[in-house]
Amino acid sequence: MIKMQPVNCAILGSRGLVAQRYLQRLLNHNWFNLVSIVGSSSTVGMNIRELPWSLDEERPDLPSITVLGLDNLENLVVELKEKRVSVIFSAVPDSIAEKVERNLAEEGFCVISHASVHRLKGEVPLVIPDVNSDHLKILDSQSFGTGSLISCSNCMVVPIALTLYPLMGKFDFSSVKITTEQSLSGGGRKMLERGRSGLPVDSSIPGESESVVSELNRILGKKIEGIFQEANLDFKVWCSRSNHDYGHFATIEINFTKQVSAHEIIEAWQIFSSEVVDSRLPSSSNVIDFIDGVLDPIEHRWGNSVSESPDKNLSAGMSVSVAEIEVSDNKLKFKLLSDNTIRGAAGYGVLLAELLIADGIIQESNYLLNSDFNQSN
Repeated sequence: MIKMQPVNCAILGSRGLVAQRYLQRLLNHNWFNLVSIVGSSSTVGMNIRELPWSLDEERPDLPSITVLGLDNLENLVVELKEKRVSVIFSAVPDSIAEKVERNLAEEGFCVISHASVHRLKGEVPLVIPDVNSDHLKILDSQSFGTGSLISCSNCMVVPIALTLYPLMGKFDFSSVKITTEQSLSGGGRKMLERGRSGLPVDSSIPGESESVVSELNRILGKKIEGIFQEANLDFKVWCSRSNHDYGHFATIEINFTKQVSAHEIIEAWQIFSSEVVDSRLPSSSNVIDFIDGVLDPIEHRWGNSVSESPDKNLSAGMSVSVAEIEVSDNKLKFKLLSDNTIRGAAGYGVLLAELLIADGIIQESNYLLNSDFNQSN
């Protein structure tokens, strides 16, 4: 296990669900030292202890940090450099991300972005650490000097990719049909509040199906003759918003070119789930949790974690719950559930940053190998 001096980091976003998930998960993480929060004009100058807490879990004991603003990017860069920030976790809307994230990468920061605007750009790797970490080689061709810009995928794409990828390694796909029921929190804090207050929420998610298809094909693509090429799988995707708070559901139906058995499918998932665990990384855990019965968004969003305390337990919410597995001839049908704010967002981003540190892409001094270093820290 790697033991090191904590890497100084910042969060772009202060009140949003993903931004506060980052805050929650970074506070007790021994690899990171949160030194800056950057927020909207309505929160600039406030202490983060004064901000409304958006998550259901109890507000943690927050450090005293004053929210910085984005209005003057030059001044912000100076402040971040004075605080020796290396990593920026960005959870801001596309309109803001498009204006600032590339500039921050050019200033030497490693920017981990949840905005959709960069995900399909050839020079920006779109990476799920457990699936396509080899795509980080794209960073070699970025022209940001010592900085870098990396995209995290759509929160619905993550659990789908994690369940499809191990099967692609053993079986040839003919077609894939995906139907999603995505939680209110996937639409952000205001949509969650609206749904909880009983106000109507539109079940349609414009552009979501197209995003799922394009991102899956990019993430599941392989390097051929030195070039990363898309998977070009035959996906049919229907996405909708559902009136539950957290956790994204998907029903997936795969047609294979040959007959398969339930034993082969489950074995492929089990092997992947155990082999993909990276013992170097505190947030890495078994990916797939098999559930007997019907998936429940309250009970099963935490996956195989023994604790539902995401501020202290880095495995909480990091697995994908899989249930109702049906296999007939060359067809597989199953359902999955994943926490969209953790495995699909902040927990995923922290895991990606851990990988960047462990692989030396983010450089810090005082790296030591220490087998006694506690993974739960």
